[in-house]
Amino acid sequence: MMDNQDIKRELIIDAALKRFAHFGLQKTAMSEIAKDLNMSKALLYYYFPDKIHLYDAALKFIINDSAQSLKTLLKTSERPLESINLFLEQRFEFLKSYENLLDINRFLKNDVPEMLLNSFKYFRDIQVNILADILIEGRNRGQLKLSDPQETASLLIDALAGITKSANTGHRHFALPRKELWESIVERQKKLAAIFLAGLSA
Repeated sequence: MMDNQDIKRELIIDAALKRFAHFGLQKTAMSEIAKDLNMSKALLYYYFPDKIHLYDAALKFIINDSAQSLKTLLKTSERPLESINLFLEQRFEFLKSYENLLDINRFLKNDVPEMLLNSFKYFRDIQVNILADILIEGRNRGQLKLSDPQETASLLIDALAGITKSANTGHRHFALPRKELWESIVERQKKLAAIFLAGLSA
């Protein structure tokens, strides 16, 4: 059972998430979030010392929430490639749903804060773990042959990221690809996943 502080923290994150998702990081002010909650700015700063800390909490919330939803969805799949395609489709939906929140490159003119770098690493680690679980399930069903699911999943994530980066040539590291490329990127990632899994087929 959550205490009052935990409840209030969740309410703040929920209000901030709505603001960040609609307006992005730069155009969201702490005063607006406080106003949405009928809360004083002083109390808001008691829970989160600045906007980056609040943004980071909102980012972790959507990462964890989306990961949990994906894990539930993957229980309906019985083939590794079907599961990975679901993974890629849901990741695409995540990108579309939170485009303004995720495109921090538009708002941060200097280096990305270490806190956010750690959160994006956390996001990558979660994705690797989900793919590793898919590979392990495929191995347990006798559909795949592999000795190190975690390392194999890490290689696959890097390969999939390579397709995004190649489409994003000329942009900074954390810039999102142009919208008109999103669907083609996912389709190319699906083709790569099919080739990748063919090499692991039992």
